[in-house]
Amino acid sequence: MLSKTLISAAIAASLALVPATQAAADKKDFIAGAILGGIGGAIINNEVRKNKQRQAARQRAVAPRTTYAAKPRTYRAPAKKTYRPSIPATTEGREIQSSLNYFGFDAGSIDGRVGSKTRDAISDYQRYMGYQGTGQLTTFQQHLLTSSYLRAEAGGNQTFQDIASHPDGTRGLLKLYREDLASGGSQQRELRPEPSVAPSAAYTDL
Repeated sequence: MLSKTLISAAIAASLALVPATQAAADKKDFIAGAILGGIGGAIINNEVRKNKQRQAARQRAVAPRTTYAAKPRTYRAPAKKTYRPSIPATTEGREIQSSLNYFGFDAGSIDGRVGSKTRDAISDYQRYMGYQGTGQLTTFQQHLLTSSYLRAEAGGNQTFQDIASHPDGTRGLLKLYREDLASGGSQQRELRPEPSVAPSAAYTDL
């Protein structure tokens, strides 16, 4: 009887231990599966990300490059050079330039070409003498200028005395000689215009 009881107890105990052992084993399997699943998921996600990066790189590699059409080159004809006609050199121009330079009105080089520099010097001469500075000499203004220059060059010591006595120096000779002309002095004949010029045209600026 006792032996039956002990055998029954052992069988019951073994039956009770089976579910507990199975439950413990299932728990371990779950933990291991979770760990393996996490590792496997991370590996899969990493591979998916790498695949996307490789696909994006391929797309960039095969993407058509933006090309810019070259602008058409336009031919420009060279600008035409314009040539100003050269101012003719004349003996009269040299006389005017020499006279202006002598009296301190800078006409530049004596080349006989009455250009802008000579015109500026003529204007200075005209304003000094009380005329309008137009840069264009009247007949009388030109004759007074050139004749005064010739007279001063031929005057010798008298010219130096006249220059020293006048506050304007060499330029003052122009006013002295014009006064001689206006007063009818002995020098009037030297300053008289050429016969071809009418007296009324020559002395209009007095």
